[in-house]
Parts: sequence; C-alpha cells; structure tokens
Amino acid sequence: ASNGIEAVESIQRQPYDVILMDVQMPEMDGLDATHTIRKLVNIRQPRIIAMTANAMQGDREMCIAAGMNDYISKPIRVNELKEALLKAERK
Repeated sequence: ASNGIEAVESIQRQPYDVILMDVQMPEMDGLDATHTIRKLVNIRQPRIIAMTANAMQGDREMCIAAGMNDYISKPIRVNELKEALLKAERK
C-alpha cells in the first residue's frame, strides 16, 4: 500500500498474516493505520511489524502502544526481519 488509508482498505478486502507497516506514510501514518486496523472487528487481526527510520528512544514503545506487535528500524537488517517473521510464525 502507498499510504495508511490504502493499508486499511487492503486489510478489509483480504486477510493478511503479517503487515510490514511503515510508520511515516502520507495521508495516514502507520500509527493511525494500526489504530484503525485494531478497531476493525470483522477481520482476522494480522501481526503488524513497524518498519521505520525513527530510531529515537521511545519510538519502539510508541509503536507498541499503537497496537503494533514488533518494531524494526531502518536500514533493515536481515537477521532482525527474519526474527520478527519467525515470531509471527509462532503466534
């Protein structure tokens, strides 16, 4: 999806196991998109992994508070992405 609105619309059309959610997107950011997705009751809730260039203290906690399950900062490290996806598989 190109923005948070499209992400929300996509999840309403078809189920996803995992969403790699960019925190900074136009029109609706990833935090608001995650809040909106978590409020949807007629969908199977996906595991949402924050993917962001924000690597400041407190950013992880902000993403988790928004309803995301995990957090990976950019630049993406393959080992971190692999571990986050393995966590999703175990749930």
